[in-house]
Amino acid sequence: MSSNLYYCQFAGRIFVIQVENEAVENTAIAYAILREVRELLGHGIRVAIVFGKGGRCEEQMRAQFSARLHPETNRLVIPEKALPRLVEERRRIVAELAELCRAENIPHQLLPESTIGAERRIGHESTGMTATIDLAAIRRVVDRGQLAIIGFGGTDEHGRFLHVPAVSLAADLAAGLQAQKLLLLMPGDGIHVPGRKGGRQRLSFADFDELLCLLQRTDVDGRPILSGTILPKVHAALRAVAGGVAQVHIVSYARLLDEILTRTGVGTMIERHQTHQVDYAQSSDLDAVEQLYLEAQRFTTRCGTPYVKPRSRAELERLLPSTLLLEHRDVVIGMLHATAVPDAEGALLIGGFVIAENHQDSQHGQLLLCEALSRFREQGYREAAAITASDRAKRLFDRHGGRPEPDRPWQKRLLQDAIARYQPEDRGQVKLFHFDLRTGNGR
Repeated sequence: MSSNLYYCQFAGRIFVIQVENEAVENTAIAYAILREVRELLGHGIRVAIVFGKGGRCEEQMRAQFSARLHPETNRLVIPEKALPRLVEERRRIVAELAELCRAENIPHQLLPESTIGAERRIGHESTGMTATIDLAAIRRVVDRGQLAIIGFGGTDEHGRFLHVPAVSLAADLAAGLQAQKLLLLMPGDGIHVPGRKGGRQRLSFADFDELLCLLQRTDVDGRPILSGTILPKVHAALRAVAGGVAQVHIVSYARLLDEILTRTGVGTMIERHQTHQVDYAQSSDLDAVEQLYLEAQRFTTRCGTPYVKPRSRAELERLLPSTLLLEHRDVVIGMLHATAVPDAEGALLIGGFVIAENHQDSQHGQLLLCEALSRFREQGYREAAAITASDRAKRLFDRHGGRPEPDRPWQKRLLQDAIARYQPEDRGQVKLFHFDLRTGNGR
C-alpha cells in the first residue's frame, strides 16, 4: 500500500504525538519531528503534540531538588520547591516549539496550562494526575488544521501548577479525543524483549492482554523483562487502548512516518485486540499477492539478484491454493507458499516468503512462519525446507528451529537448483534450512 493510500485512510482522524527528552532539547530532532508533523497536517490528519521536559531538566530535578522515582508507579515525584524550575522549563520549550513552527510554516496554537486540570496524587508530592481536559478547546484547534501544542503539567482547582507527566497526559488526551493513534516517541525503536536464543528482539505488535502478561514476565534471573524508562510508555499504551484509542505506537523520534506509513512499521504497535490473521489465499487476493511480490523484488543481493524468486502473475495464481497470507486489518503484509517435494514423501518446500518492507526477521515474520509450520504439522507433513540468501530470513529460520545442513539427496538437489539463479559471487550466501515437523525442532 502506498503512503498516499495510508494518508487517505487517516485523513480527518486525530493523531496525538508525545515527545520529551532529546526531542525538546536537540533542535535537529525537533525540526525532523515537526517536518513529519507538517506532512501529516498537509494530508488532512489532525495532530496534537504533548511535550514533556528535557533530560537535562530531569537530571537537575534529581540532583538539586531530590526528585525520585516512586517505587510503585515509577513516576517522578517532584517536590514543591522544584515547581518554579519546571514552569521555567515549560516556557522554554513553548518558545522553542513556536519558533520552529514559524520557521517551518506550520500552523499551530499553543494551549495554556489551564487547558489541563490536575489534582495531587497521594504520596507523590507535587506530581499530579489529569483531572480534566478542555477537549473542546483542543478540538477547535485541530479542526482548523492547526497543530495543537500541549505541555506537561496542569493547574489545580486553585490555579496552582502541578507536574503531570507528558506520557500519562498524552494517553488521557488521546482517549478523550478518541484518537486514531497515540505515538509515544523515544530514542529507540519500540519495546524489546528477550529473544529465543539470547539477546533481545523488537516486539513489532501486541494486544492489551499480551502487554499485561509482559509486565508480569521475568528473565532467568527473576528480573522484570520490562523495566526502566519504557515502563511509563507501556502503562500509557494500556490506558490509551483501554480508553478507546485504536492504535498506540512506541517508536523512535527519527522513524515517525516509517511507523505509520508502512505495512509492518519500525517500532511497536499496540491494539486493544489482535487484528492479525493467517489464512490461505483466495482468488480475490491475487492482486494484493502480486503487488506485495513485486515490491519484494526491490530487495536484492549485492549482485542484484532478488531474494525472492521472480514469478509471473500466472505462476502466482497457480500457487494461490498453497499460499498462506498474513493480514492486518484486511491488508496483506506477508505471505509464503509451500509445495510438495516430488521425491521426498511428507516433505514441503517453503518459497515466496515475503514480509512487507523486507522485515522477515520481525515479529510479523515470526507469526507467519510459526503458524505455517504448525499447520504443516497438523496436515501430517514430516519435514519442510526453505532456501534463502537473505540474512533477515536466515536469522528467523535459525531462531525457529531451522538447521542449515542439507544432508539428504533431495535437499542437495533443491539447493543446487536454487543456487543457479544467483551470480557466482552470491552463491555462497544461499542456504537451505531444514525443519523437522515431527519434533518441532530443526534437524
